[in-house]
Amino acid sequence: MDSRDLLNVTSRLAFASSQTLIERVRARYAEPHRRYHTWAHVIACLDARDRITSASLPEVDLALLFHDAVYDPFGADNEAASAELLVEEGRRAWLSDRLIQRARPLIAATRHGSETAIDTEEACIVVDADLSILGADAPTFDAYERDVRQEYARVADADYAAGRSAVLKSFLERPAIYTTLTGRRLWEAHARENLERSLAALQALTALPTEPV
Repeated sequence: MDSRDLLNVTSRLAFASSQTLIERVRARYAEPHRRYHTWAHVIACLDARDRITSASLPEVDLALLFHDAVYDPFGADNEAASAELLVEEGRRAWLSDRLIQRARPLIAATRHGSETAIDTEEACIVVDADLSILGADAPTFDAYERDVRQEYARVADADYAAGRSAVLKSFLERPAIYTTLTGRRLWEAHARENLERSLAALQALTALPTEPV
């Protein structure tokens, strides 16, 4: 990331942040095992945030910056670890502790599980920004699916297809995928089309014979 990119990201955030903080968190997103959960995903989330609202919400921006800062495809506590890293790095950068504590629980909302509490406007914005990729145009969504598959490259095709199918079905079974009115208007229809198409491809994969016939 050159100085212009750093300045661009820093200037977009609704809180005063040093370039050092941006550089440190950006390095997390450059880990070699990542394919989708990279710095480009953070930028896309900020773009989606701008489409959802023009309000100045520093806790939303801080949460989006850190929400995947810790990412192990096979880890069970990525969100909790990312939230703790936010606290550590935020205090190191002398951010307001009040801001840090407002942003911290928003990261938990990106677990996207049925048990996850999404009970504030700020959490709704963070979640919808994170899930905006589901409602992208077909080529962008398909690239996302390929990148996620690469992050699970060590998993056999049939096992991956079964696990990924369960994830996609969980989104389709929701009354609405997006929690904001703007998110539903922008992405809901496309997301359902993309998920149905991807699910059909995964189900076809699980139906293939595992041994030659």
